Amino acid sequence: MKKIVIHSIATLVLAVSSLQASEPSEQDRKAILSMAGQFAVNFTFHETLSLQKGYEMKTSLYDEDAHELVVVAEDTPRRIALQHLLVVGDKMVIKHWAQIWTYEDTRICDFQGNNSWKMRDITPGEAEGKWTQLVTQVDDSPRYEGLGRWVHRGEISEWESGETPRPLPRREHTKRKDYEILGGINRHTITPNGWAHEQDNTKLQLRDGKQVPLAREAGLNTYKRVTDFDFQAARDFWSREAPFWSTVNAAWTEVQNQRNEFAIKDGFDVPGLRKAIDEVQEQQQRELRVKITGVISGFLDAKPGAAAAAEVKPAAPAAEPEKPATSAAATAPAPAKPAPEAGVAAAK
Repeated sequence: MKKIVIHSIATLVLAVSSLQASEPSEQDRKAILSMAGQFAVNFTFHETLSLQKGYEMKTSLYDEDAHELVVVAEDTPRRIALQHLLVVGDKMVIKHWAQIWTYEDTRICDFQGNNSWKMRDITPGEAEGKWTQLVTQVDDSPRYEGLGRWVHRGEISEWESGETPRPLPRREHTKRKDYEILGGINRHTITPNGWAHEQDNTKLQLRDGKQVPLAREAGLNTYKRVTDFDFQAARDFWSREAPFWSTVNAAWTEVQNQRNEFAIKDGFDVPGLRKAIDEVQEQQQRELRVKITGVISGFLDAKPGAAAAAEVKPAAPAAEPEKPATSAAATAPAPAKPAPEAGVAAAK
């Protein structure tokens, strides 16, 4: 009996230890959450190597500056979502990309080219101790997802993915027709004054279902914390928009959970999808205003002006004093006063 009890206790201890081991470290969570804040951002990309005979590298450097507010849209022990809000000028706000981090995720969304994605299952052993980073597009649809482990050395924390296929970047998707997939290795590094996103990209063509390298590209996006820029417009935007986009994100999560693969129909594209979702939001707001107006009207008297007027009785006319003798002009009849009803109608 004693051996059975000891064995049961040992089994319980191992189960508890296993459960505790499966929880993410606070260092990991701190590193991810430290990517939230207000930043001056610099995006740079340039091709570094031609991988096909006859292909001439694009020598121009893509170099753009921006300001972004990164907000924590979700924070649970095993899942953190960060939404990027791009601020243009002083007031214009664009809902930019989002990054959704999931601990020991066993289902990854892979881009296949031609506006199609396929879900890939990985084993718990492969996912152990690692985080996936799902990057979404402006309509919250998946863009790409990578798997990697956070490594902490002193004050520096880094996460690096394996090669991750993704659609063409917005900076090139309307300009380039010579490749279909951007395969990228992503590294996120937390720095003393912000963070950086390094990209080692390969531009890939699709030929007979096979990926053929065209060129290599290096990318560096730096996020420097700032206090001298007004991000209030972005905060106000997210305060209004967060509930709606939370619903959209939940719908996309359901798509990924229920389907093994999905694709955007021919003749449609991501900008068109975003526009359609925006129209749903506008329609929802219009319908909501109509419903709220109906509720308010149900609590109001149908004719408040008339009801109030009916309760007010005109005062009795005062007794006229004796009139002294006057000239004929003075004794002419006074002009008629408006009837009480005419006065009420004018007040409505």
